Amino acid sequence: MLKTIAGLATAAAILVSPAYADKAEHRQLGPHVHGQGTLDIAIEGNKVEMELVAPGMDIVGFEHIPSTDAQKAAVEKAKAKLTDVLSVFKLPAAAKCKADAANVESRKETHKPGEKDPDEAEESLPGHEHSEFHATYTITCAAPESLTGLETVYFTNFAGAQLLNVNVTTSKGQTQAQMTRAKPTLDLTGVM
Repeated sequence: MLKTIAGLATAAAILVSPAYADKAEHRQLGPHVHGQGTLDIAIEGNKVEMELVAPGMDIVGFEHIPSTDAQKAAVEKAKAKLTDVLSVFKLPAAAKCKADAANVESRKETHKPGEKDPDEAEESLPGHEHSEFHATYTITCAAPESLTGLETVYFTNFAGAQLLNVNVTTSKGQTQAQMTRAKPTLDLTGVM
């Protein structure tokens, strides 16, 4: 079963937790910021678990639930791109990594009635929905000691993406970083 990274903000969450058991279409989430996604990475032994969460606006250029054939096709195309994790997030060749599993979903995000979404105009109705992309990956690396960095074409592939807030957890501890259009690389030296 795929695992997702949970609670990286707490020191106790060094290992990954079971994947979402309930794959309900509606989720209650806090507001997000367009242009900003989150990439959580947990490395334990030769296993790398990654979780990407990004607003639909970043990935396909719209946030509403797709209604036209063109919008639905854009979502499917984006999901296909994101599924090829080692093309989007490139690990050093010396680490000899292979993707074991990838799961990419476009999910609905529901704001509670009375909760204002900072991305919406004052006159917007409460209880509205947005979409976001959620991807989980499991990767095995034959030489994990060679995991010295990460490069991404995420920003090239997705026009609305501007920034990824990255959380990395290893046996040595946790670290946070940012990847941007101007700096699409992550230095993992010393993290392993």
